[in-house]
Amino acid sequence: MTDVPSCPRFQAVRLSTVAALVAVGGCHRSEPSPAVPPAEQSAPAPAATATAPDPYHPPPRDTVEVPLYKAWQQYSLQCARCHGEDAQGSSFGPSLLEALKPEGNIPTREEFLNVLVHGRHDKGMPSAEKMGIDSVYFEGLYDYLKGRSDGRLHGGRPARREN
Repeated sequence: MTDVPSCPRFQAVRLSTVAALVAVGGCHRSEPSPAVPPAEQSAPAPAATATAPDPYHPPPRDTVEVPLYKAWQQYSLQCARCHGEDAQGSSFGPSLLEALKPEGNIPTREEFLNVLVHGRHDKGMPSAEKMGIDSVYFEGLYDYLKGRSDGRLHGGRPARREN
């Protein structure tokens, strides 16, 4: 097609748009572009197959079993709003990664489960029952958060291993 301007800014733009831009002086070209009927317009050039990484949807760094994946989902739905997306804490809730370390204030599975069952009303944390977390996820929540605390699991959405 010879009527497409050689200006690189417009190479992927539809011909009708290019013709309009050329008419108002958007590209340096000596002769005006002829009008192209809608039936003869071509679609924009396809995007390159190698795209830049998407910072909003990075690929999973871990692959976990279904129960651990479901625990991550529960964490994301119920806990992340206060403890942060990756359990690193926020202005509302402390870092669970630090709390679950051996020197943290919840170093054992039993203490973690106790906090889930009873909450910490003095610190503004309701019980899991009040938040709507079913007890079937308790062990998985601990395993997920302990894995994050120990550095075995990375932040972000894990991939789910299908059996």
